[in-house]
Amino acid sequence: MSLCIKPSITNIKSCAKKPNAMRSNRSNAGVVIIGAGMAGSRFAIELARAQQQSDPLTSAGLESIEAPLPITLISKEPQVGYNRIMLSPVLAGDTAFSDTYLYSVSDYEQLGITVLAGVTVDSINTEQQFIKLQQGQTLPYAKLVIATGSTARVIPFDNHKAPGVHVFRDLADVTALTRYAHQNKTGIVIGGGVLGLEAACALTTQGAHMTVVHVDNYVLNRQLDEPAAKLLQAELSRRSIGLELAASTESIVINNNNANKVCGLALKDGRTLPADFIVMAVGVIPNTTLAKDNGLVVNRGIIVDRYMHTSCQDVYAIGECVELDGELFGMVTPINQQVDTLVSVLKSPKISNASPLSAAKVLSDHKLWVPDSWQPFVSKPLSLKLKVSGIAAFSAGQIEFDEEEQQAIETITYYQRSLNHYHCLYCKEQKLVGAVLYGDVDEGPFYSQLISEGSDISLIKQYLIFGAAYCHLDPVDTDMIVSNELDLDTGSSNNTCNDNHAINRNSHQEDALQDQALQKNALKATGSLGEVS
Repeated sequence: MSLCIKPSITNIKSCAKKPNAMRSNRSNAGVVIIGAGMAGSRFAIELARAQQQSDPLTSAGLESIEAPLPITLISKEPQVGYNRIMLSPVLAGDTAFSDTYLYSVSDYEQLGITVLAGVTVDSINTEQQFIKLQQGQTLPYAKLVIATGSTARVIPFDNHKAPGVHVFRDLADVTALTRYAHQNKTGIVIGGGVLGLEAACALTTQGAHMTVVHVDNYVLNRQLDEPAAKLLQAELSRRSIGLELAASTESIVINNNNANKVCGLALKDGRTLPADFIVMAVGVIPNTTLAKDNGLVVNRGIIVDRYMHTSCQDVYAIGECVELDGELFGMVTPINQQVDTLVSVLKSPKISNASPLSAAKVLSDHKLWVPDSWQPFVSKPLSLKLKVSGIAAFSAGQIEFDEEEQQAIETITYYQRSLNHYHCLYCKEQKLVGAVLYGDVDEGPFYSQLISEGSDISLIKQYLIFGAAYCHLDPVDTDMIVSNELDLDTGSSNNTCNDNHAINRNSHQEDALQDQALQKNALKATGSLGEVS
């Protein structure tokens, strides 16, 4: 399935010559969403579904007396609503791009969502509530949602605009990079974070000769501790991926005799690494230009409150372009939560043009009255899983601490050398605050939930490193948590789904847990399990 909806701006009346007429003709104004990435497309679909469900007549298949506001989704890219985090498997050749679409064309059509693909928004008139498209047409809105996402950060080294310098952000990037790999070219990735490593592994799989240049002492230094990172680095070396650690870039070297194309990367230590192409994977920057140029309050991102209001009435923002309490958001989970929050705010069948709250007041005082149906967005600790075939790495919560914090941190580690399995749990004041897993990451969801819930682990701490199967704690909800239960007779590992919900420990369970732990310790003593400290 290929979702590439052609630009369509029919039935959009131009109001450029009669701007005052905009407010007098509001019958066609609806919810307009700028940006059709993972946040914008999901919001359009979920809002349309919620509108139908909240209207009993529509739900019963009857014509509604009070029609919901129409929804228009505007995409700058020709490709609408694809899963950007799946570009790494696409680059590796493991997944077809057509499989990355979150929704089909029929999903949008059946829900009555108008999609404008390959269309750029030039400006927003927040006073008269309309947007102006690049082609000159205008489109009125009752509610405007900005979901413009982010762009790849490019460090302005000398020659950073030369042919052969790329980022890894969209389908065009995947196409260009794949071409190099299929020609067995030599490439350099600047940045040893998640995206950089995924790109290097994917391109190596496709035939390129790759080296990762990273400014810190070990890769994934924000997600992994050093022991886990060293295991990962050893695996990367086995895959013939070169690593230049604690290395700083001086400039990009070009060949003046070959159309100024890239030919290498100069490091500050005086060395020059040869390269046919370079990939910058050094983070992203929120797309705030449209918001800032049209009067919205912007810092690093578009400033929002916990109900996703911006500083302008009837204008909202979600996704990687927003900032809340100084925090930016680039992970799927918080962005999905933001979508759910905004759906709860805008889902009524017919939203009044009069906002129940002044956005400016909301931004300055979160204690003002809000409807009970609104679900506030609350930022929670995040977890991360590396998306590289054959490599399993997981991180959640806080794993870096300053000297003062370190004094209160207790670590529990497990290391199975023969399997390259490593677990490290970071505990503080009888709570799990961070976890790093390498090799075997099945317990990641369990640890992530304990961190997110801030659960008291005092009763299970001695068993915690062994995973969910050995820990029963009230009130943690362990529904659908994947646990790794070790068969003590065969040593085989079986993935099971724990259906226990808020199980209370009793004396019988405690005895059983102690017996299981003793058996695990016996295996550890023989060297067949691993080292626990």
